[in-house]
Amino acid sequence: MNENNLEYLKKTLEGLGFGTKLHDVLETAIRREMPKFSLGVNTRMRPAESRDFGDARTEVLDFRINFNRSKESDMYFLNDYRVTLRKNDDPVVREQTFDLARDHRITAYQAFKLLSGFSLEKEVFLRNKSEGQQQGAQPEKIPMWFRLNLDITDAYGNHPLRTFRPEYGYELSEALGKYPIKGLDTPEKMQEAMIALRNGNYVHTTLAIGRKNIPVSIAANPQMKTIDIYDKDMTEIRDETIFPEKTTAKKEERETPSESVERKNGKKTEPLPWQQEPEQETGRKRGR
Repeated sequence: MNENNLEYLKKTLEGLGFGTKLHDVLETAIRREMPKFSLGVNTRMRPAESRDFGDARTEVLDFRINFNRSKESDMYFLNDYRVTLRKNDDPVVREQTFDLARDHRITAYQAFKLLSGFSLEKEVFLRNKSEGQQQGAQPEKIPMWFRLNLDITDAYGNHPLRTFRPEYGYELSEALGKYPIKGLDTPEKMQEAMIALRNGNYVHTTLAIGRKNIPVSIAANPQMKTIDIYDKDMTEIRDETIFPEKTTAKKEERETPSESVERKNGKKTEPLPWQQEPEQETGRKRGR
């Protein structure tokens, strides 16, 4: 048995967040010289959207970690793991296989966040070294956002994993600054909120709408270069609710001169078919 290889695999498991509980069964499998094998571990988590650390652990996570032996040597490799999430309030079972190399070593906890519907940011090494880079030099490391498309699965039964590099242009601080969020009025509080959002968490705060301050939960949305905002019932609050004056201004810009006159004169006329606007999508519930 290759002792160095075994120790490396143990450290890899720990780095992925599986701790030491699999060390003994891993060593047993390698001693038996099995050509390939899978190790399993399951745990319960609080709902990712939970506000209270005392909430019950109702989310069931099951991991199957896959190992293969090299055909040329006695070394074993941990290539990927399959994670299954069963949520207490959702009959749909969510599954995903994370490839360590292709998916930038997503950890067990990060897999839980992604399958729960959150986006997260982590620093990753670029795969391709730039031309002219000195041999032995460290590859460049960049921050990258990740998000699963939970609405569809590909030919392998996986949800497409979207990645957003810095050049995509998502600036979390700018996205936060567009909204009248209360409680982020100091650099320390803003920094704390940004760390939480980057780690795939909600930030529970308050939002000024008109003359009222209402409790909200916010989450990062790198794909749309914004943040998602939900009320206490986890129903999405859209921009037209937060900024009604902007919605009115845009509507007036789209009106023809005759429509504008009719509106100011208080006349109500039925719009012609080609003048009708498409129906507005109503606020949706947060589906975690």
